[in-house]
Amino acid sequence: MAARGKYKTRQRMLVQTCLESNVGHYLTVDEVWGSTISAGEHIGRSTVYRNLESMVEEGSALKAVSPGGEASYHLYQDKTSGQMVCLECRNAFPLTCHMIGELSHHVLDRHGFKILPSRTVLYGICDACRLNMPHAEQAV
Repeated sequence: MAARGKYKTRQRMLVQTCLESNVGHYLTVDEVWGSTISAGEHIGRSTVYRNLESMVEEGSALKAVSPGGEASYHLYQDKTSGQMVCLECRNAFPLTCHMIGELSHHVLDRHGFKILPSRTVLYGICDACRLNMPHAEQAV
């Protein structure tokens, strides 16, 4: 018998296909669910949620929680060290920077806490969104 969450069901493939079609973006449960419904597929919202959480648990998806508490999901790509998520457009960008390694070492040495770079998500405003903000907000 397969381990919990390891079944490759039709619903699981629908959720995975939606994430694969949106590489570079974090999607909420409702966005994944709506996308599958729009494609003419029948799947329950709670089934989408369970599949996304299962994918996070097994490491095939990343989960980011907005300051408002809403979770968004992104297909994990091995070649990135982490993710940067724009709070305006919700685009995700790979975070591949040697400074993450240095920060990880500092935090472990000084604070006794091991950062997992592959699970690191930094929230902020991307350049495109920042440049479209009123001048006073750009500097913040």
